[in-house]
Amino acid sequence: MIDIDIQILVQALELNPLGTIIVNAQDPQRPIVYVNPAFETLTGFDSGELIGRAWRVLAAGSKDEANWPDAEQSPELSAARTTAKLRCRGQLAMSETVEIDLAPLYDQPGKPAYWLGTEQRTVTRDPNETGSHSESLLSVIRDARMHLRKLEGRDAATGILTRRAFEDLLQRDWVMARREQRELGIVIFRVDAFQEYRDIFGRHAADSCLRKVAHAITGSLRRAGDLTARFSDDCFVVLIGSANVDQAVALAERVASKVRSLAIHHPRSAVARFVTVSYGSFAEVPAWSESCARLIQRAESELTSSSATDGAATLSSA
Repeated sequence: MIDIDIQILVQALELNPLGTIIVNAQDPQRPIVYVNPAFETLTGFDSGELIGRAWRVLAAGSKDEANWPDAEQSPELSAARTTAKLRCRGQLAMSETVEIDLAPLYDQPGKPAYWLGTEQRTVTRDPNETGSHSESLLSVIRDARMHLRKLEGRDAATGILTRRAFEDLLQRDWVMARREQRELGIVIFRVDAFQEYRDIFGRHAADSCLRKVAHAITGSLRRAGDLTARFSDDCFVVLIGSANVDQAVALAERVASKVRSLAIHHPRSAVARFVTVSYGSFAEVPAWSESCARLIQRAESELTSSSATDGAATLSSA
């Protein structure tokens, strides 16, 4: 059998026109570990909303939860192909559901390590509704989802905030922090040698890489008020309310470690064999004579001055 590079398999999943989901079968919570763009389009959920969460967030109803194989309680079921019914986000059609074909993926004989779910192209409707399903319905859901993303200020590739939406929220928090005389912290992350990664593996793999980095960042946030956004082509930004220097540094290092642990192969990186991030940070109590742009400018200057080999910049505090 030919040994296929993992990046080729990732690109194949990303380009697959059928919605695809992968769930960790070894974890009792059955967390979602991967969804492809087609699955996002089909269900109306972004990958950032799903990855790391229990699959039950998509269950069409309590009666359908038993349809998902359980390796511990039903080993004979967990080793067989089956189907499950998942719900779509009902912005236009609350009762839309999709059936997926479930197949076990093994890393050792007899015990599935993951479950691979593939869309069956059989979106169903509530029996009380009139009309029949057609491809036009999927088109409407797709268009509505993209429109809602724009209205919500969401980045199409990663599902997190856009820079414009982030700056609007930063202005709001800046005014509040200035009135309350408390610190605000900013951390900017840059994916090292991202253009080289895109040149090697292509746009779809690059978008997948960005989604994984975005998930590593959002998964590291500890408070509901913290914000993250896609700042530019290869950069992400995080706003931490009431942050001191140590908290900002801890967050930056936690994210950098998570990204390294993803082990995303990068043959042209000058930093490491895998995808890494550099970061620049700044924290201060907003001054009455300054604008919120100061936070971003100072964090960017720390990022620019960081060493290309150590993958991190020092946090400053005014």
